Amino acid sequence: NVTTGVLLLFVGLAGIVLLTEQVAGSIENGLEFLQVTQADAIVGFFVAALVLMPEAVSAVRAALNNELQRGLNVALGSACATIGLTIPAIGAASLLTGRSLTLGLGAGDTVLLLLALAISIVSFGTGRTTMLTGLVHLVVFVAYLFLIFVP
Repeated sequence: NVTTGVLLLFVGLAGIVLLTEQVAGSIENGLEFLQVTQADAIVGFFVAALVLMPEAVSAVRAALNNELQRGLNVALGSACATIGLTIPAIGAASLLTGRSLTLGLGAGDTVLLLLALAISIVSFGTGRTTMLTGLVHLVVFVAYLFLIFVP
């Protein structure tokens, strides 16, 4: 039944949003205690990791089983679902709770995002993905993580 499926989707999404709000508050308090300068970016990273974790595990399992297409479908599908559903839901929750929500990108983050998009065009546009392009993606990701924790 479609109605039941949509209802269960929203119930699951509400659970994830409430969990991320709870986790985000605890992480913010810890980072404030440690006097971290880029607390918003670190909290965003942990929230995104929490939301994407189940799909990421499935994508890695598929890749390890040599099912690259299934792994890519799961990974890209979960990213689209996160952007399309979770971010608006978190935005609504932040309005209801009165907490601020930061979605802006700095200059360095914009450069890394554009670089990742360009690498993705090369990777997926040709129809062939190699270990080298995957390694380049990982290097950009590690650079992003480094710049979050050491601005």
